[in-house]
Amino acid sequence: MFFRRCAFVAFWIVLGLFVIRQPENAAQAVRALVGGLALLADALSRFVAAF
Repeated sequence: MFFRRCAFVAFWIVLGLFVIRQPENAAQAVRALVGGLALLADALSRFVAAF
């Protein structure tokens, strides 16, 4: 449980530092993640509609 809490805090610290220090790269990464999730949702909806 302690390790999971430490990992959670470390994740948010690293993410925050990444956004603060490299905002352009962070914006590109977020854009790619959102685009990938949109493609996944599109594919899932097409799969469900086919059956």
